[in-house]
Amino acid sequence: MADQHIHTPDDGRGHRQVYVNGKPMKRVVYADTRRGIVRYVPEPPRANKRGDGVIERTRRGKVEVKTIDG
Repeated sequence: MADQHIHTPDDGRGHRQVYVNGKPMKRVVYADTRRGIVRYVPEPPRANKRGDGVIERTRRGKVEVKTIDG
């Protein structure tokens, strides 16, 4: 795989915990450890205005991704 620094839920690498600046993130849909970008769905999830998806937010900082054994 060419992009080892990009993590998504459906990339086939198993469950992972994502941290931004040392704080754990929930509901992450995209994480880029090289660029320091995380896209996530805030709690509670809400539909966007068009109704074809959910609202996502971006967080920037030092991104770490750790695999969850289990």
